[in-house]
Amino acid sequence: MNKTPTYQGVDFIIVGQGLTGSLLAHALLQKGKTIHVFDNHHQHASSKVAAGIINPVTGRRVVKSWLIDDLIPFAKRTYKELETRLGIKIYYERNVIRILFSIKDENKWLEKTGDQTVAKYVLENKGLGSFSRKINEGEGVGEIQYSSQVDMPLLLDTTKTLFLNDKILDVEKFDYQLVRFEKEQVFYKKIKAKKIIFCEGQQGRNNPWFGKLPFEVAKGEVLLVKIPNANFDKILKHKLFVVPLQNDLYWIGSTYDWDSPDDLPTEEAKQLLIHKLKKVLTIPFEIVDHQAAIRPTTFDRRPLVGLHPENTLLGIVNGMGTKGASLAPYFVNQFVEFLLEGKALDKEADIARWEKED
Repeated sequence: MNKTPTYQGVDFIIVGQGLTGSLLAHALLQKGKTIHVFDNHHQHASSKVAAGIINPVTGRRVVKSWLIDDLIPFAKRTYKELETRLGIKIYYERNVIRILFSIKDENKWLEKTGDQTVAKYVLENKGLGSFSRKINEGEGVGEIQYSSQVDMPLLLDTTKTLFLNDKILDVEKFDYQLVRFEKEQVFYKKIKAKKIIFCEGQQGRNNPWFGKLPFEVAKGEVLLVKIPNANFDKILKHKLFVVPLQNDLYWIGSTYDWDSPDDLPTEEAKQLLIHKLKKVLTIPFEIVDHQAAIRPTTFDRRPLVGLHPENTLLGIVNGMGTKGASLAPYFVNQFVEFLLEGKALDKEADIARWEKED
């Protein structure tokens, strides 16, 4: 006589415990929902390699980032709540010191300090501060305020430990072929759920249900370096980013490679980063680590959020790209409100925008 299989019932299965998956898991738990998470904790996952910078203005034209007026306060509140919940320090408000390399760049910066759309974020030359006499200077200096940095590795590692202790995380590669649907439920191994949500980062390209969405991926390589007694307390944007971590460690990056066949660190990119860093710093540094990852971005540089058009048991929250630290808290919350309360998704992030293209 065959026994009926015993399944553990949860509200949601989440695939992926990078930044987006972790924030989604915490948000659903806070709403009193039950979850089970699957993640293989790939060492080259983009969230683990990211600097976690939240930067309100970007580019040589000093353009305000999309939705940033809403994103910054929401991100701050989210990460502060997580600090309290997890008992860790992950959110650091740090201004960005930006080196200007020409009179034209300096004039553009000064012009932006009077532009009401971005003026609250950009400051006139406040000097180099702790970077003085430790870096090669440019033509001028600008400073960005209301910027910040999130300690991604600590957030992800602490969340992983918590979820393992609570037995709601399996560390293993997810097998799409084992997913089945029956009576408005989704089954995976010994778990049954109301829905399954994919937060897989660049792996989303291989998802059998969402893989045709317009993912665009770029490999990025970074260095972790030790700069003894530098005491940099702000983020530096020079030839590259120099981002303070802990214990004299700094994140240095990043490169972009749109054609790489893998996510492995390369000697070529390492030497390029070292070469650039030598042009920035006038003080000694020591290479501690060299890392690489594939960033999950999209054709239109907007997130991919929503339910599958033909099977609403399937959901996706992905495509946060290089601005994940600011975008993910906002769009994870929006997705949760969409799931639980039926609120509308932002049309620029809703995957339905690509159905219309078809």
